[in-house]
Amino acid sequence: MSAETKPQLELRQVTKRFGGVAAVDGVTFEVAKGDIVGIIGPNGAGKTTLLNCISGLYRLDGGDIRWDGASISGMAPHRVARLGIGRTFQIVRPFGSMTVRENAAIGALFGSAEARRKPKEAFEIADEVLELVGLAAKAGHPVSTLTIPDRKRLEVARAVATKPHLLLLDEVMAGLNNVEIDQALDMIRKVHATGVTVLLIEHVMRVIIGVCRRAIVLDFGQVLAEGEPDVVLRDERVIQAYLGERYAKRLKS
Repeated sequence: MSAETKPQLELRQVTKRFGGVAAVDGVTFEVAKGDIVGIIGPNGAGKTTLLNCISGLYRLDGGDIRWDGASISGMAPHRVARLGIGRTFQIVRPFGSMTVRENAAIGALFGSAEARRKPKEAFEIADEVLELVGLAAKAGHPVSTLTIPDRKRLEVARAVATKPHLLLLDEVMAGLNNVEIDQALDMIRKVHATGVTVLLIEHVMRVIIGVCRRAIVLDFGQVLAEGEPDVVLRDERVIQAYLGERYAKRLKS
């Protein structure tokens, strides 16, 4: 395998248990630099737990996670972030006393490999990412005035401000209507177009089909299927475990 084709992120038999129950059970897959990969599966399948393992919030009970060929298993979250792995969270918790611009600048100041940036540079980066995610016009607004979709955009902006090489997105489309989903899709495409590798969790299949080059299906903490989205979403095992017959009929119509 040449240097150009080596995976950026490798998961090897990754296992995480809670009280003896495996939430993630022997998960193995790779993500190449510049790829955009979707993780899908039913609630409780281990998707968010897996992102928590990658970002260092959880310590593994088995297996290994490698970044650019070196193990990051057991590494503290702030050290993982400084390697260039940024992420969002399902529950958005911005700093309520700050403006939108100040929230974005926090990511630039404290999350990246260049964490000792000066405030002026951090705010310049904040302005760039707010333009990228469509929040530039609201940069000076208090966070308390933002709608739910805009708070999700801000969560992405704060993660992108860390200047990540890999961005982990955890259900950034949850609760959005169709117009808002289209806007969020455009935002993800723009972020990916800057050269950022993206690994995202999503329940909205339009997102998986619309932006992902590959889909990984988790069920009971294990990889049930993996491949191109169009192929994976027609897999009978995936339909039975997750999508349901109603969705399968829509695919065939």
